[in-house]
Amino acid sequence: MSNIAFNSALGAAQSDADQQKVSSNNLGASSDAAPTTDTSSAPASSASTTSSTNTSMTDTFLTLFVAEVQNQDPTSPTDPSEYISQLSSMAQVAMSEEMSVQMNTNAILLSNLQVMALGNMVGDTIMVQTTSMQVSDGEIQGRLTLDDAASSVTLHFTDEAGADYSVELGTQSPGTVDFDINPADYGIPPGDYEVSVVTDTGESEVPIEVQGTVEDVRIPLNGDSPVLNVSGVGEVPFIMISQFGGADSDTAQA
Repeated sequence: MSNIAFNSALGAAQSDADQQKVSSNNLGASSDAAPTTDTSSAPASSASTTSSTNTSMTDTFLTLFVAEVQNQDPTSPTDPSEYISQLSSMAQVAMSEEMSVQMNTNAILLSNLQVMALGNMVGDTIMVQTTSMQVSDGEIQGRLTLDDAASSVTLHFTDEAGADYSVELGTQSPGTVDFDINPADYGIPPGDYEVSVVTDTGESEVPIEVQGTVEDVRIPLNGDSPVLNVSGVGEVPFIMISQFGGADSDTAQA
């Protein structure tokens, strides 16, 4: 906006405010004898204020825009292209706000659908990627994935005290390696363990997946992603699910 037009807009706005003030005073003077009004309708006024706030930016722009057009200097009118530029900018801002609101709405809807889907998984068998396990008397079914062939692949279980229990898986080709082990056969007592893989090729951070049953789904109060409580594993983020359903039926015996 030009300085002349902007100052004129401010002057017009001030004039409107003065007129509203005079009207308000006259109204107050004429209502001295009127009965007292019940203030219980105040919340409606509050709701109107909230609704008005949502469109205040657009209303302010349009008010100033009209004032600029009405109060421009006749001897030096504003270039029409400037008006077009202002309207275009306002349209882009309004569109961006609308897209932002729509994206937030879609995100909330997607999150709700996600939670509902996860809730329906209670009792289902899945496979999750993990580096820790809760060993019990039951068998442990899972798989690991190798990048390279190895003549020696060992699965290690390490408890909180540092005691290490190893399970030899022998020579393996690149790709997935299924395992089905009974902890008692390797002297692994029930408890919580960190699990890792060691190969003779020195391959590190080998992905390990374990089969378990979804016992419950917990939604953190801080807004984080839902957490699954999987038997034999414990709590894991839902993003760690690697397969819906159990391991292949031809799981290799360790």
